[in-house]
Amino acid sequence: MKQMITRCVRASWLMAFVLVAFYALRPAPVQAQAMRFDVPYAFTFGAKVLPPGSYTFRASGVWLIAQSDSGTTVNGSILSRITGPAELLRDGSLVFEKSPKGRILSEVWMPGSNGLLVHSVAKGHDHDVLLVSGLSQTRAVSGKEAYSLTCARCHGADGKGQPGADKFFNTAIPRLSSAAVQSKTDEELRDLINQGSSAMPPVEIDEAGFRHRLPPQDVNAVIAYVRTLKQ
Repeated sequence: MKQMITRCVRASWLMAFVLVAFYALRPAPVQAQAMRFDVPYAFTFGAKVLPPGSYTFRASGVWLIAQSDSGTTVNGSILSRITGPAELLRDGSLVFEKSPKGRILSEVWMPGSNGLLVHSVAKGHDHDVLLVSGLSQTRAVSGKEAYSLTCARCHGADGKGQPGADKFFNTAIPRLSSAAVQSKTDEELRDLINQGSSAMPPVEIDEAGFRHRLPPQDVNAVIAYVRTLKQ
């Protein structure tokens, strides 16, 4: 009888230890925050593939909640808090792992806090980074300046081409001043900037060592500037 009591006491202590260890290893609850992004491509989050669109991401407890403008809500667990290599991420960003199957949401950075790891990936994988505080939100940027920082190297400062770029890519890069380009709708130009084509990658800009897509307001500003290049 004494041995049975001793075993029960040991079992109780062991269970208590396991519970304490379990809660100690879980990521600390995250205070509720929210951040809205326009995601230009499909991505996987919470074991679901979500279409391109506008999403509000909210951290609550040990969960990250993504809600689309159409009302779709998906929950994913926060694996841990992480620190980043640059202050750029801390202004708010989403980091996606790029794989043959598409993009997987990996990290979420809320303004003024550490990052949230929601999908662990091996080092060396390619990423896409979306910043909530793009060019126009950190400083006043005109369409011309955004164009100069992204498009001019290949299309020329005046949209009439860049011979060096034609030679490097061994092709005649479309002249933005041409009727063929100017006849495209704003939506067609927006798709080319955001998604790229078989001959051109999506437009990206390098800031503080991170390459990222142009935020929507700067895409619109670039399109408006391209319209001024019409012959």
